Amino acid sequence: MEKITPYKPKNNVRIVTAASLFDGHDAAINIMRRIIQATGVEVIHLGHDRSVEEVVNCAIQEDANAIAMTSYQGGHNEYFKYMYDLLQEKGASHIKIFGGGGGVILPEEIKELMNYGITRIYSPDDGRHMGLQGMINDMIEQADFPNPPLQLSKETPLVESLKNKEVTTIARLISIAENRHDEFQQLFSPLKNLGNTIPVLGITGTGGSGKSSTVDELVRRYLVDFPEKTIAIVSVDPSKRKTGGALLGDRIRMNSIKNNRVYMRSLATRQSNLALSKHVSDAVHILKVAGYDLVILETSGIGQSDTEILDHSDVSLYVMTPEYGAATQLEKIDMIDFADVIALNKFDKRGSLDALRDVKKQYQRNHNLWETSVDSMPVYGTIASQFNDPGTNELYKVLMNKLDEKTGTTFNSEFKVSDTMSEKQFIIPPNRTRYLSEITENNRLYSKTSAEQKEVAQKLYGIFKTIEAVLNVTLSTVEGSFLSQIGLQEDAILKQVQKNESKELITLLFKEFSRVKMDLNPYNWDIILNWETKKQSYKNDVYSYKVRDKEINIQTHSESLSHLQIPKIALPTYQAWGDILLWSLEENVPGEFPYTAGLFPFKRTGEDPTRMFAGEGGPERTNRRFHYVSLGLPAKRLSTAFDSVTLYGNDPDIRPDIYGKIGNAGVSICCLDDAKKLYSGFELTNPMTSVSMTINGPAPMMLGYFMNAAIDQECEKYIIEHQLEKEIEEKIKA
Repeated sequence: MEKITPYKPKNNVRIVTAASLFDGHDAAINIMRRIIQATGVEVIHLGHDRSVEEVVNCAIQEDANAIAMTSYQGGHNEYFKYMYDLLQEKGASHIKIFGGGGGVILPEEIKELMNYGITRIYSPDDGRHMGLQGMINDMIEQADFPNPPLQLSKETPLVESLKNKEVTTIARLISIAENRHDEFQQLFSPLKNLGNTIPVLGITGTGGSGKSSTVDELVRRYLVDFPEKTIAIVSVDPSKRKTGGALLGDRIRMNSIKNNRVYMRSLATRQSNLALSKHVSDAVHILKVAGYDLVILETSGIGQSDTEILDHSDVSLYVMTPEYGAATQLEKIDMIDFADVIALNKFDKRGSLDALRDVKKQYQRNHNLWETSVDSMPVYGTIASQFNDPGTNELYKVLMNKLDEKTGTTFNSEFKVSDTMSEKQFIIPPNRTRYLSEITENNRLYSKTSAEQKEVAQKLYGIFKTIEAVLNVTLSTVEGSFLSQIGLQEDAILKQVQKNESKELITLLFKEFSRVKMDLNPYNWDIILNWETKKQSYKNDVYSYKVRDKEINIQTHSESLSHLQIPKIALPTYQAWGDILLWSLEENVPGEFPYTAGLFPFKRTGEDPTRMFAGEGGPERTNRRFHYVSLGLPAKRLSTAFDSVTLYGNDPDIRPDIYGKIGNAGVSICCLDDAKKLYSGFELTNPMTSVSMTINGPAPMMLGYFMNAAIDQECEKYIIEHQLEKEIEEKIKA
């Protein structure tokens, strides 16, 4: 296929990208948004598992030209139609909707969705004919239009619309400031003296230091601390110098902004080598006039000399990590001179305590605070990725107090903090973090040792065969007479010597055999000694073994249609001890270490391996399917598939983007009654019944449902067997 030239947008196109609700297939949307960005578009990426309302609200706040979605988990008809309806309802009908879902979205469904109003749903055929870049070009060309003009009524002038926090007006005005600055000046000049008392918290730091996660944690605490107050966030990310595109990805980290008291706007710098957009002051001013109680301004990642945030904020927070290099690097960071507060984020990293001490000392030196204790410097260790982190709690409290102190506002935060320092809450204890590596190292060492032991056994076998050759007899046929736990039966072998001149050579071979055998593990020598016995046990008609002191006898052969005896287990025909030993150590028979052929000596004979797989719709429908696939079989081996709503730990709902996924590609289970219906008619405590469940996060809840369903089954059996129905009914009524 010939290379397709990327389309060059005429306008500053902004597109929101995401994967649909309960959909973890994020590979496709990541590929697409990278190509979209490389084509010169500002991409506001939300990641996967995003509801329609979340995507639509984001598109309106960001004043996007279009939304690009992938949907590979079903429910796409309801999802896309609901998105279209919600955009119409919220007065954002100009935002175009594009989507794709591979072969999941059928051709007739694509036609139906596009007739409904979806701009374009791309199919696998489109991908084959147009190529990835061709599809992206087609989408961007349709989304390449200037933002519509600001719609204002005579009854609601601009200032009133802003003060009412009408999101469409705020978003459009910021876009006008970015794209048509002369028009913005004309519209906004009468309001330029308003909102000057609103405080601005500036947050900056190096790329990857966790600024967005820190902002999210601060917003969460702010919303809890002040149930009536509002907050706005302006987040800046760099534009690519080569293409003009930008990845505005801060919303991926924002879990607390799904609140009508929060407004967020992502801006691209639209210039190189700067951490802020030249229109950021306009955006902040608009939000101030809109009357948000606090504005947070987050820059893109900065270098050591950047202090641009200071020109736009009342209080500044510098976010860094313990991994800044040598202590001398701290002397080069300009923000340590000017930041009101410093957050040493990712405090769970090794060496964090030393880094905290060094940064505090550097802050003390830079600010000439020689009479103030180092411990009281405004530098705080935080782990923003950890819920209710003590360090982040303290950081939030300090910032709110600093805002009151420097701006004259009266937040008067009542947020409670503890005296404890940030400490990582480990899922895996630090001394066990290498447990997977230890397993692989152990396995590699085992394989290496097995190979070494094989060579030792092979040498012993060579010496043994040399003795055979010297004596001109075949000792192997009667090995039991010449081998023992301690090695060779020398006296028995010497009786085979016919000529006196051979004794000296045989004695020398005995010594070499004993020397080499010192390197062989006694356990491995037992394997060699017992090899013929093991082979014979599988040749016998019946194989016996014990499980919990119960002897089990198994027929070792099956009879074919030609009346031939076919062994169920056939051992290799090795003769050399090294080969025998390596096979026994690395593979071995079923029921013996390392269990590569199974845990038990033989497979079940009473039932064939089966997987009675079902999962679609509600529990009643799946239950009928279970009964159908297990009909007439003594063993019930049920395998349950759950729908994406259940897999993501959510409840079913009539909301269209959820409703379309209920019972899709799995069964919907959201309560104990559903679990009882699902396994109704199956005796869950019977050894001939087993249940497997394909589940992830909600596994503990599903296990709880299953256990309670099994317990209730037994209770019902007991009640019926003892004729306690009336007594139980009376107790329930009482």
